[in-house]
Parts: sequence; C-alpha cells; structure tokens
Amino acid sequence: MSYPCLSLPRVLALLGSALLVSAFFMPWFSSQGLLLSGQFLHLFLSNPGDLRRYLPGSSGSPGEAQLLRALVDLFPACGAVAFLAALAGGSVWRRAMNIILGLAAAIPLIGWAVGITRLPPGANPEVGLWVIACASLGVLVGLALDALGPPRARGQYNTQGVEEVRQR
Repeated sequence: MSYPCLSLPRVLALLGSALLVSAFFMPWFSSQGLLLSGQFLHLFLSNPGDLRRYLPGSSGSPGEAQLLRALVDLFPACGAVAFLAALAGGSVWRRAMNIILGLAAAIPLIGWAVGITRLPPGANPEVGLWVIACASLGVLVGLALDALGPPRARGQYNTQGVEEVRQR
C-alpha cells in the first residue's frame, strides 16, 4: 500500500492558508475600547446605518458597506482557495494550482497593505491583521520554495516509509 506525500514547502503553504482563514475570527483592530474581528465586521457591515458613526470619513451608503463587507470576506475566501490549491497542487495540475495559490496569497497581502493605512482614526492594529500578512507571506514563501527548489522524483511512499519512484 502506498500513499502520496507533500513536500515541506507545500505543507508551509497549507499552514499559511489555514492561518489566513483563522485570522477572520481573531481581533483585527481596536477602536473606542472595542476589539473588532473580521467576523464582527462581517455582521456589522450588513447594516450600514452605523457605518458613518464609526468611520467618519465614509459616506455611509449601502454600496460602500457592501464593498467593505466584500473586502472583509475576501481574506478567509482566499485562504480557503489557497488551501485547496496547495493540497491539489501537490499531486495534480501543478502549474495551474501554483498560479491559483500565488494569486490567493498575493490578493490578501495587497488588501492588507492598502487596508492597514486606512484604519479608522484612533484605531490600533491587533493580532488578526498581522496574522493575515504573515500567513499570506508564508503561503508565498512556501510556493517559492516549492517552485524554485531542486527537482524531485515524483514518488509515493509505501507503508514501511520506503519511496517507490514512478517513472513518468
């Protein structure tokens, strides 16, 4: 009996993508004595009436609230896509999965870089925002190490831990 294995850089990408999803539930920033997580922001932005009170520079329109909610939901969605692409890329459609994995990690990193500069006045970044950045970087580093690493024979390990190399 044999089973497929994943390379260590691919496992790093899997770990980063799982952390990207879990960051949704961590505190992102604190404002006016409240810790705000991605989950709270998702629920808060479903009712745009209070948006202007907490974000004085915003218009408070339903369209703006929907765009902000989509941005909040983008982070865990990209994490889930990255997880599936990292897992699938270890065995099939490697090049296509690597492209998807790179995009699923770069998009949240770019969103974080833009969003960290646009926090509400007086808000302090919390652990969730830093986990988003570090997890996205972890996925990209894992992808780079996997793509630029030494060529490997594609094989499977049997139940005794001995690699059985298949010729392709």
